[in-house]
Amino acid sequence: MGKKILAAFDGTKYSDGASKYAIEIAKATNSLLVGVFIQDMRYINFTYAYAWDQPFIDFSTVEESQKEDQEKIKLNIKLFHRACEEKGVQHKVHLDKGVPIQELLTESVFSDLIIIDSHTGFFSLGEGYPNPFLKDFLADSHCPVLIVPHQYTYFDKAVLCYDGGPSSVFAIKQFSYLFQGMEDLKAVVLSVNEQSGNHLKDGHNFKDLVHTHFKNAEFEILNGHAEQALVNYLKTNANNTILVMGAYGGSALSRMFHQSLSTKVLKEISIPVFITHQ
Repeated sequence: MGKKILAAFDGTKYSDGASKYAIEIAKATNSLLVGVFIQDMRYINFTYAYAWDQPFIDFSTVEESQKEDQEKIKLNIKLFHRACEEKGVQHKVHLDKGVPIQELLTESVFSDLIIIDSHTGFFSLGEGYPNPFLKDFLADSHCPVLIVPHQYTYFDKAVLCYDGGPSSVFAIKQFSYLFQGMEDLKAVVLSVNEQSGNHLKDGHNFKDLVHTHFKNAEFEILNGHAEQALVNYLKTNANNTILVMGAYGGSALSRMFHQSLSTKVLKEISIPVFITHQ
């Protein structure tokens, strides 16, 4: 059974990478793909001129900016339609106007998965990577999110992070449900022990679950500091890979760890990152 997958775009900045990832996944899973093009309307509040030292809205400037944006959005929607049609993917388009985070959070309520370019930020105040827009969206999204690099790269492997907690198990299950139809993906379950040894928490139960969803799954246990061990592993083993993580919006401690890890991965290792939380 197919799913409803969203490809989210800043309407004025088309992401070829997000489009290609979304199309390939939608085709492989026989899903409906919805291209969501968001027009950020907040800039209207910042479009002022000054007369006699008093601010007033320069409506001619607002109208000109809106017209330019609309032309860009029309072109980007055409590019999306053409790309979907070439691959034979069932698709629709939503044009959302307003505050981007609010628009996308509302869309997430009615979606199974949202795919978004790691560079999508709209008018984000502050610095950092991922940008404040993506951080807020990841914390509050009502469905799983796949953050993808700006350039598409073929993938045939999923690295499933397992820290022994229910949130990481939940993320693995969600990934398996959403990516049905992509049984050829190689699955590697990655876990880290702070101490030496190869103990896997709740190993028997967990392995039973994993083998039910991923027939040829492999298990790798690393030793050392969790964040650094995972990043070092990915730097040398991340070719053609999707990383699966959970708990981004969980407890303060869990959220801090997963934000730090996902930030390092997105910044240092250009691979898709699947993130969800309960």
